[in-house]
Amino acid sequence: MPVAALAALALSVFALCSAEFALIGLLLDVSRDLRVSVASTGQLLSAYAVTVAVGGPVVTVLTTRVAPKRLALGLLAVFAAANVLGALAPSFPLLLAARTLGALTHSTFAAICVVIAVRLAPPGRRASAIAWVSGGLGLATVLGGPIGTAIGQQWGWRATFWCVTGAAAVGFLAVLALVPGSVAREAGGSARGALKRPQVLCALAVTTVSQAGWFLLYSFVAPLLRQAAGFGATATTVMLFVFGLGGFAGNAVGGRLADRTLRGALVTMLLLLAGALALTGAVAHVRPAVPVAILLIGFASGALVPPLQTWVLGAAGGGSALAVAANTSAFNLGNAAGSWGGSQLLDVGADVTVLGWAGAGVVAVALAVTAVALRRGF
Repeated sequence: MPVAALAALALSVFALCSAEFALIGLLLDVSRDLRVSVASTGQLLSAYAVTVAVGGPVVTVLTTRVAPKRLALGLLAVFAAANVLGALAPSFPLLLAARTLGALTHSTFAAICVVIAVRLAPPGRRASAIAWVSGGLGLATVLGGPIGTAIGQQWGWRATFWCVTGAAAVGFLAVLALVPGSVAREAGGSARGALKRPQVLCALAVTTVSQAGWFLLYSFVAPLLRQAAGFGATATTVMLFVFGLGGFAGNAVGGRLADRTLRGALVTMLLLLAGALALTGAVAHVRPAVPVAILLIGFASGALVPPLQTWVLGAAGGGSALAVAANTSAFNLGNAAGSWGGSQLLDVGADVTVLGWAGAGVVAVALAVTAVALRRGF
């Protein structure tokens, strides 16, 4: 495995994803400093997700002819510049514009990192190489978000933007020095044609539905931990850290398992995820059992990322950055759908514990689709 190159890619992904997560805990600070409502500052998160989901494939298509390493460096430079603009933004509209600019690089950068990793990987180690890249996302969840939030709370939210800029600069230098420039890019027609394949569309559907299933619960995990399980604020933070650790470990295991048997990895982790969500619904009021359920959800959701990306890549013909970007959009669409579904259930008076059972049902649908698709040779 080309460890140095993969580590450089993972570090860069860590920088990008930390920017998304770190701001979650700083919305109140931004609201007070720029004199806008907390509801308005929420646009910094929602607009980012929508831009990643919708704009990502568009940017990928427009940059198809650019060499992978050059594209990765260019996107990192734009991302760093966007965070400098965010740190200096004197008003909320300019801050929102800076966030949107940074979000436009997110999906394409993640996709090109996956493509580079796959093309550098030895035979039979594709999923493990993908796990290196997605490990940057796991680290951002476990460390990047909390550290960025802590920095912002200590020295102001603008300091978080400067730190993200610094991380992006380090990633830029690492990619420049350690990633080979010989990785070729696919032809534009091949890239766009990949999304017309039924196998790719099926894989994208499974990504969206499975992601929606666990995010249906995770969007409201804090109320579940506080109201149903009776955890305090500090214990709830610890539980979120446990979730992140589970996802990081699951990502590594999922990559190795997918290299051995892609079908087995998909089916096993979907089963585990559905079971963990159902377990959470069943034991939400049993405090000692809740950490186990949260850890299992984190593990299974993290372990699904490498096999889902590998499935999409294989269905697309082995190296389509556009297919990976579309899959990144599918993850974000699943997040949005799951969050919306959970809010709808709570709005009609459902108990928060119902979200675990509902999420398990949604993941079961993804499992059924996967079983049918694999039986048909997809």
